Amino acid sequence: MSGRSAPAAQLRLEWVYGYRGHQCRNNLHYTAGREMVYFVAGVGVVYNAREHRQKFFLGHTDDIISLALHPDRILVATGQVGREPVVCVWDSYSLQTTSIMKDGHTHGVACLAFDITGELLVSVGLDARNSLCVWDWKRGRLLATAPGHTDRIFDISWDPLQSNRLVSCGVKHIKVCKKS
Repeated sequence: MSGRSAPAAQLRLEWVYGYRGHQCRNNLHYTAGREMVYFVAGVGVVYNAREHRQKFFLGHTDDIISLALHPDRILVATGQVGREPVVCVWDSYSLQTTSIMKDGHTHGVACLAFDITGELLVSVGLDARNSLCVWDWKRGRLLATAPGHTDRIFDISWDPLQSNRLVSCGVKHIKVCKKS
């Protein structure tokens, strides 16, 4: 081996310590397999407390700041910060990416929510308008976009009684948006 070649070695993530609680909300859920799912830096963590074991989703290129659990409690959506933020939907058992959504936001994805059927996903951006994007996540297709609010949005949810309405809340506001 010459002094110029890289060693034949790789790093393997064994354990993630900590929890991202700062400036993030709604970011810890229990899956259908009774495991906890959360994120630290750019890693989605699935923690099995009974076996004291972690699995890792490594599909992001920057820090994860938002998370939503699909109604089946198996699929997870995570959103990241950065100049070209993406939303990844992934399987909490296999850790395989199911869908990637991009080109909907700039600066980051502040919060996410699946609708009650699990067919649609809404995301909120960190841009100046706190833009809302509604996705057909299975196809990775943007269906609609609209300005969210002038102040930062902390959380968003689909109205469980009227599937065409979204409710967001944040700095000095609660806002109801209706699909026309």
